[in-house]
Amino acid sequence: MTGVLLPRGRFDTSAVEQVEIAVAFVKEAINEGDFAILDDFAHPDIRDLSDVRIFGDGINGLRLSIVAARRLMPDIYARIVAARRSGADTVETRLEFTGTYRGSNLAPTGRHGRQARWRQHHLWSFRGVKACAHLGWIDRAAVRAALGSPY
Repeated sequence: MTGVLLPRGRFDTSAVEQVEIAVAFVKEAINEGDFAILDDFAHPDIRDLSDVRIFGDGINGLRLSIVAARRLMPDIYARIVAARRSGADTVETRLEFTGTYRGSNLAPTGRHGRQARWRQHHLWSFRGVKACAHLGWIDRAAVRAALGSPY
């Protein structure tokens, strides 16, 4: 991680907590597959507002999205390029992902064993110290270049 960026000068405790919980979410849920953090990170009714939705509504939708990614790429890892407060009650995380495609054991494909590297950019809106909304972007061109169509 290049560091957690916070504005200089005065800022409230919740700003620090919001960035810290977003970083913990990446490290624990995405990188380690430990979903205990989800109840501390997100409101039960969290919504994904992305043009191409990254996860279904609610904590369960967020969990299922990560489970699906970890099933296809058990070694998935998100390096935190930046995590910072980007506005009132908004945290930005820029991530660089790597992973080896394993897919289904029942029907291996030509992409089985291929490694991928791509970037993601996420804006998390917070209500207090919990995320309540998300807007994200995935570099799908990089995923497609590594794994082929339909990605």
